[in-house]
Amino acid sequence: MILTYFNYKEPGWELAELAPLKTVNLIVGRNATGKSRTIRALLQVAAFMQMKDHFLSSKSFTVDMAFSDPDDTDWNMSYGFKVNEGIVEKETLSVKGGLLLKRTRKTARYKEDKINPPSEKLVVQIRRDKELYPEIERLMQWVEGVTYISFSDINPFMVLFPTRLFSPMNFSEIVDSLTDEERKSVLNEARMLGYNISEMTTIVNSDIKLVQIKERSVPNRMLDMQLSSGMLRTLYLLCFMQVIKHNRKLSMLLVDDMGEGLDYGRSTQFGKMIFENCESSGLQLVASSNDAFLMDVVDIDNWQVLSRKGGKVTTVNRANNSDMFRKFRMTGLSNFDFFSSDFIDKFISRQQRANG
Repeated sequence: MILTYFNYKEPGWELAELAPLKTVNLIVGRNATGKSRTIRALLQVAAFMQMKDHFLSSKSFTVDMAFSDPDDTDWNMSYGFKVNEGIVEKETLSVKGGLLLKRTRKTARYKEDKINPPSEKLVVQIRRDKELYPEIERLMQWVEGVTYISFSDINPFMVLFPTRLFSPMNFSEIVDSLTDEERKSVLNEARMLGYNISEMTTIVNSDIKLVQIKERSVPNRMLDMQLSSGMLRTLYLLCFMQVIKHNRKLSMLLVDDMGEGLDYGRSTQFGKMIFENCESSGLQLVASSNDAFLMDVVDIDNWQVLSRKGGKVTTVNRANNSDMFRKFRMTGLSNFDFFSSDFIDKFISRQQRANG
């Protein structure tokens, strides 16, 4: 299943109706509109549901989510909860329009059964049973498949010792998990991006396993900690995209600052590879970026354009403003112009005057 609707609110900040989300999504917006914070809001929810409280940025927040199944158009799920200083004050779960779980601060009921969950725990955390609670299990399996990578934060220390929430594996673990065919595929993709690499192996150095790279026409091999930031970030994510193909447990890939630090040729090719790989594998992608090169190769139909007024962030996309997107396509301008020009502001102002 994929996340189609996300509404999040914490003291001083609100993300209002990030919807409809598709299989692949690019979050764009001017600086300080909330791109990274939107990614972190998704992480905040997943962290709380996985009981990883030490990663939480706020212990008071409200979230509402909706899910769909690409293989079953009649199926849908809605789930939401409210937490105040770590205490659950509200929780609801509905499937195909039928209310299964309703909880307040004082009472909780699942279907016809009255239950008494701990005040600091969600019902979905303590009712894990594939046979008795299949709907809860499906939701929690989705949560456990959420994976996060901050593209700009991929560095030698991070690839050796991943510390961020949901960092999938360190670099050497990923490389070791690849089959010979998958490793060849990574090398081919790297060469397409201008990294002329002939070998990629792992070695043990001072009890630490490292990735070793051999470039064509360069006699000496390099370790991952010696690579340029752009090469390291690219290779790490290309290898991880191969892991996705044989790990069906992953549900959503969150990538913050995608394409950061890459030049035009590499950013555009890299962006195409990642978006195409996620779409073909069925893994939902939510990526944030203000990289002009990347924006120009991602169809604006897959954009979520953020706008912020005070502490409230709203979204413009093809679904909630189809006329705007249709008229922009008629201008012949580049995708980046849609974001960087005043086209959106002027269009909204004209709409407001016409409706006013």
